[in-house]
Amino acid sequence: MRPYLGLITVYSPEEDAFFATGAFKHNPKHPFVNLSGRRFRVGSIEGSKVIYVRCGVGMVNAAAATQQMLDVFRMIGIVNFGIAGNVNCSMSMGDVIIPKQFAQTGLWDWVKFKATIPTNDVAELDFGSCDVPNGGDNELGSIGTLWFQTSQNWLEVSSSLEGMALEQCVNSSLCLPEKPKVVVGLNGATANIFVDNAAYREFLYTTFHVSSLDMESAVIVMTCLSNGFKVIVIRGLSDLAGAQDGDNTIRLFGPLAASNVAKAVVQFVKTLRGFHFQQSI
Repeated sequence: MRPYLGLITVYSPEEDAFFATGAFKHNPKHPFVNLSGRRFRVGSIEGSKVIYVRCGVGMVNAAAATQQMLDVFRMIGIVNFGIAGNVNCSMSMGDVIIPKQFAQTGLWDWVKFKATIPTNDVAELDFGSCDVPNGGDNELGSIGTLWFQTSQNWLEVSSSLEGMALEQCVNSSLCLPEKPKVVVGLNGATANIFVDNAAYREFLYTTFHVSSLDMESAVIVMTCLSNGFKVIVIRGLSDLAGAQDGDNTIRLFGPLAASNVAKAVVQFVKTLRGFHFQQSI
């Protein structure tokens, strides 16, 4: 029996956009399994067996739902998808990003003053260099964090999505100034923080060179890797994480970002099926 491909999203607008594609077909005999308050929906997309779940907001929910899926069902790997904040000025709202790696920017190694960052940490922030106005030492020391890599061969498969057509308009009177695009191979960040602050947004971009911010992806990647499963993340950019004038635009452009990312997920599943078929010949 062929294993399932797992699909994990976060909250209802993303779920609504996914089901609105019409691509997911429920298994007529066993359409779902309820586990610990979550409904794992069993079905298929274009002949590929999939199990879909909405995990809920935040890192704890994401890790729990991912581990449940891997423990209970026979899986090939997991696709995490949803919306995210945009922190890269070369990207636009409505764009879809498929990162190569994620930092947990709420999980730090915070070391003593003048101590050395652990060698397995790959990103560092030295607080002394941030002193205003002159910079220099302070007793806050420095912090480091880790990168979690998505599956390289799935990332290569996803590169075929670059150039696919995405929606530009929420409705007839609300459109983005440019046609959205799919971009593969940048960096993302995850923390239990909804970022709507321009200064913190700039800090995350300049320090870690991340392009998207969300509250689930890194732990889903980490959970899959620790269990030996493939994983990829597909996120639609819904807002500017505090760089905008006035109110956050997630309520305006969140549905558009969710729709674009749902279409990208369906296309990835179709492409991945073709990739595995070719590998089996």
